[in-house]
Amino acid sequence: MDDKLISVFIGIVAGAAGYWITTFWMKPILRYRELRRKVLSDLIYFAQVINADGLNERMQKLYAERIESNRRSSAELIACLLELPHWYRALLQYRGCNPEAAAQDLIGFSNTTDYDAAAKRVERIKTSLGIETTLV
Repeated sequence: MDDKLISVFIGIVAGAAGYWITTFWMKPILRYRELRRKVLSDLIYFAQVINADGLNERMQKLYAERIESNRRSSAELIACLLELPHWYRALLQYRGCNPEAAAQDLIGFSNTTDYDAAAKRVERIKTSLGIETTLV
């Protein structure tokens, strides 16, 4: 075969492999990591509004936003997990992460108004997502 033809063939194969890796591996992994950061950000931002009883209107609005944000994050996390490559899910499991449990705890956390129960759920969410911080 001609050297130019071989070069073109290698370029096409490399481009297709790069596209496949980027589309089906890297994008879902980056989306998962972004959702993980969003969950941590929301846990920190909404930490003061576990129970809105007796609070002013601004805090009650923040409480409603917390509920919606937790539920949306849970749904997005479950949808994202469906697209993750199997090898990355195995890696997460090997590291002790359980994103499915985190999604369930996010729903439970959105329904929680007790501070002690909320603190336990937050710790389970952080552990399930492999988040190591003392800020929340």
